[in-house]
Amino acid sequence: MVAFTGPSGSGKSTILNLAGLLDSPDAGEVRLFGTTAPRPRSRDATLFLRHRLGYLFQNFALIDSATVRENLKVALTYSSDRSDHAKQIARILERVGLPGYENRRVYSLSGGEQQRVAIARLWLKPCELVLADEPTGSLDENNRDEIVKLLREMSADGRTILLATHDLRVAEICTRTVEVASLRKHEGTSNQDAGHEDAHS
Repeated sequence: MVAFTGPSGSGKSTILNLAGLLDSPDAGEVRLFGTTAPRPRSRDATLFLRHRLGYLFQNFALIDSATVRENLKVALTYSSDRSDHAKQIARILERVGLPGYENRRVYSLSGGEQQRVAIARLWLKPCELVLADEPTGSLDENNRDEIVKLLREMSADGRTILLATHDLRVAEICTRTVEVASLRKHEGTSNQDAGHEDAHS
């Protein structure tokens, strides 16, 4: 679980966008899972997005007018687990502390509850690398701590998590913290080494 920290405009989100195949680098290459990452919007990039990458956003990126169940069923579209979807959804809602929320409309939930639904969606979706852009930025302290706890559980389950944050409390409990501004200070050395770095650890 790696945190990228720094002020707005320092490049935290750019790093996540590159790793998430949303943007292309101006120079060099992006490496994911031991290989050169595919070009954004290519067929191979689409396959990566379906089966190997997951996102967690500050604004939750849920379908507000849909139920929690309907939002979570989307994540099961490409899952290899063909067991009963209703049972899978019930289990994951129990895990994130929202038992019985299947029929609740997303717009009726608090911000903390919506982010827990977003994490439940990630757990159901096939993905090895989770990219979290300010995942606690709009939450109060209690909800922030709960979301971080769930992300740590997800990391313990074997998923690599890269997150961008302004919150030093969030950064402190990650296994590694990278100050983006410090990368710019050593840009020449970092760029040379980056060609041999693998984003998946």
